[in-house]
Amino acid sequence: MFKSTIYIAAWVFGLFVFLIGCQTGVEPSPTPGILRVTLKSNELDTAIIIQNDTSRFSRWDKFDLFVYGGKIYRGTNYSYLYRDRGIDRISADTVNILKREWLNGNPIKSTDYDEINTKNSRYVKYVIFESYVPPGDYDSLSFVLTANQILIFFPKVYTNPVQLPPGTTPQMQIPVHITVSEGRVTEVNMEILPFSSLYRYRDSYFFGRRISIVSISNL
Repeated sequence: MFKSTIYIAAWVFGLFVFLIGCQTGVEPSPTPGILRVTLKSNELDTAIIIQNDTSRFSRWDKFDLFVYGGKIYRGTNYSYLYRDRGIDRISADTVNILKREWLNGNPIKSTDYDEINTKNSRYVKYVIFESYVPPGDYDSLSFVLTANQILIFFPKVYTNPVQLPPGTTPQMQIPVHITVSEGRVTEVNMEILPFSSLYRYRDSYFFGRRISIVSISNL
């Protein structure tokens, strides 16, 4: 009886050790990071020649860019990017890339009568994507960027159609090394040349999308 008790105790102890050493195959998932992508116009690009008139920025100008279909790639694998971290997962946005604000960040209103210039105002910086993504290294950023019209008010009102050059795909693919860390914000800041991206074709303009990544910050 005593031996049986010893054998049973040894068997139970061995089973306990075996169960402790077992691996379930399910490892804890890493905490996602946050990828934020911003877009603003280059402050030095402020004028365009239209029908022999040199048109510069004003408070009423409108050049809407349509942004959607954001993805961040690691090889052939990718994660979708959305406008914000809300549960609605909105994937598209429209930004007026010629919109300006006062240097203190306040919006310029139509009722403001002060003259705007490069010394007292700047282009608005937009967050076009902000999403949770798995941590790690990524090698390219992709999104659709299109436009269909530019509206200029100075020295007189011009409304011109805008389209992508023939053979240009709406989806842009920008090679870039981006590292996203667990629980941290990685901010990718892009700039576009709003006027220099346009070149005339008959009665409209082709949109060459002269865009670049100017900085990447881990916040």
